[in-house]
Amino acid sequence: MHDLIDPINHYAERLSSPEPEALAALRKDTWQHVLRPQMLSDVIQGRLLSFVSQWIRPLRILELGTYTGYATICLAEGLRQGGRIDTIEPNDELNAIQDKHWGHAGIQNQIHRYNQEAHVVLPQLKGDYDLIWIDADKARTATYVDACIPLTKPGGTLLVDNVLWWGKVLEGEHSQDPDARRLHQLNQQVLKDPRVDNLILPIRDGIHVLRKR
Repeated sequence: MHDLIDPINHYAERLSSPEPEALAALRKDTWQHVLRPQMLSDVIQGRLLSFVSQWIRPLRILELGTYTGYATICLAEGLRQGGRIDTIEPNDELNAIQDKHWGHAGIQNQIHRYNQEAHVVLPQLKGDYDLIWIDADKARTATYVDACIPLTKPGGTLLVDNVLWWGKVLEGEHSQDPDARRLHQLNQQVLKDPRVDNLILPIRDGIHVLRKR
C-alpha cells in the first residue's frame, strides 16, 4: 500500500517516542528545499534505526545512500565513543544540507562521506563493519548486498530498505516493475545465502534484516 498517510503508521508514531529536535528540523528542511522529499525515512523507521544502533553499539557503520543525512543521524545515536560512519552518496549537491544538520546534531566529526557511486567505493573499503544500512539505487541493491556481506564482521547486522517495494514484490517474476522483480529476486537469494540469517520486517516499504553468521 503506497500510502504515506497510513492511519496505523500515524497511530504508531503518535504513541512512540518522538524524533529528536535535530531530526525534526532536518525533516522540515528536506521537505521545503529538496526534490523527492518522500525518499526520507519516516519517524518510525528512523526510530527503528536508532534503536538497532543503540542495541548493537557499533564502532563502525557503513551507509549506502545518505540522501539528506537523516538516517545517518539516527544511526549515529548508538555509535560508540571513537566510532565512525562511512556514508556513500554520489549527489554532492546534498552536502550542504547534510553538513548543516550533522553539525546541529554534533556528529560531523564522526562521519566520513564519499561522493561517489557505491559500486566504485565498496571495493576500496576494508571490512569489520558492525552495522550496514543499504538504501541506495534499487537496480544495484542485490550487488550491494553481496558486496557488503564480506565487509560485515561475524555477528554483524545489515539492514536493506525498500525490499517490499510498496507490495509490488508480491507479483514476483511477473511484475511489470523491473525494480520489483529485482527486489523479489534479492529476497529469494538472501533466504538461500548460507552466510546470513534473515528476517523481512513489513515496516513502511519493508526492511530486510540480515545477521552475518
